[in-house]
Amino acid sequence: MITSQAVRRAAMALLMCSLVAFSIAPGAAQTSKPIKSVNFQNADIRSVVNFLAEYSGQNIVAGPAVEGDVTLNLHDVTWEQALDILTKTYELKAVRENGYIRILPLLDYQKEENAREQHDSNNRRLVRLETRIIEINNASAGDLITPVKTILTDRGKVNIDKRTNSLIITDEPVTVDRIETFVGGLDRETRQIRISAKLLEVSSDYLEEFGFDWFMDGEGTGGDNNELSYQNNAKVVGADGRVTDPFGHYSFFTAQRGWNLEAAVDAIISEGKGKVVAHPEITTVDNKEARIQMGQRIPIKQWDASGNVIISFTEVGTILRVTPHITSANRILMNLRPERSTYEYDPNGVVISTNNAETNVVVQNGQTAVIGGLTTQDETITESGVPLLKDIPLLGELFKYKRKKLESRDLIIFVTPLIVDAEMMGSVETNP
Repeated sequence: MITSQAVRRAAMALLMCSLVAFSIAPGAAQTSKPIKSVNFQNADIRSVVNFLAEYSGQNIVAGPAVEGDVTLNLHDVTWEQALDILTKTYELKAVRENGYIRILPLLDYQKEENAREQHDSNNRRLVRLETRIIEINNASAGDLITPVKTILTDRGKVNIDKRTNSLIITDEPVTVDRIETFVGGLDRETRQIRISAKLLEVSSDYLEEFGFDWFMDGEGTGGDNNELSYQNNAKVVGADGRVTDPFGHYSFFTAQRGWNLEAAVDAIISEGKGKVVAHPEITTVDNKEARIQMGQRIPIKQWDASGNVIISFTEVGTILRVTPHITSANRILMNLRPERSTYEYDPNGVVISTNNAETNVVVQNGQTAVIGGLTTQDETITESGVPLLKDIPLLGELFKYKRKKLESRDLIIFVTPLIVDAEMMGSVETNP
């Protein structure tokens, strides 16, 4: 039985709808324009849905469980915004399907989705699994395991065959096809960079005479105006793990354009003030570390909890770690980590003095980055005296004297990265 109150409420809702429609939308042609004003007070929700359907010209259907009164007071909104506000405010869900919009309670929608997912899952379990071997040509098959697992279904699995560098995929046929396409996008040839390093040892006094200062301020010799000086912590590690105070300065910059590296090195060597310690070259792939070391491995004795002697080897000398990355502009970003260490014996064991630094520098293809400030001191002892008399045992000590001299030497490292192209790899014919 329809009560008088329900009749009045329905009449009020229809009156509000007609007033809004009269003031803002005489026809469905204005669906793209905002609604200037929507004002419903305790209106039946089905009446509001009917109003939005009439205004928008869309087929909007409210499910049987959608019921109750709503209150809306909106200004300058589209019908889609009004529908979105209505559904979110009153825990409803608007489901767009073929040619119409269905309104239903949010809980009912979630139950439908769960039932649909369960149905799809049951259907997928009826599909026979497929096993496919995907050969990897450029990358390492082991490196692709993690990204491939993000695509596998709960029934799928992936293994690798190290001998053939292949992936063995077992999953539903559709998923296997997706994985094969996905792997094809990842299995690209990685570009390579050739790292040419030149280690030059020069007398610090000669550099000062030459007017060169690693720690100068301003533009310095960097053609890109990016000279930087770094304070670095150098540590001394002995048998008791002692650490000294911070020391050691490093300077990183790029050589200016037109600067002739070979000419500068030849000039220093010709003066007898320096020597080339090493000139190694190494090739690495993009984003992979290249490591260059000159030095030795020294044995260090340690004791375990039972008092047994354990001998471990520590690398001491000059170590340069370079991790290059080719940018989109075909420039090279290098992560540089130089390290220089020395050792000496004391009553407590071996004391290793290490100074190192780390920086990132961007250079053009073939441009040289310079690392300076790796300074060491060598102690030399010279003996002088009266000829013949200084050689007499015991008495000769009165006729001779010894002189100690500390000589500082700088190790300069020139790092030149070069992108390896097809011609350099010998994959194309070149003209003689």
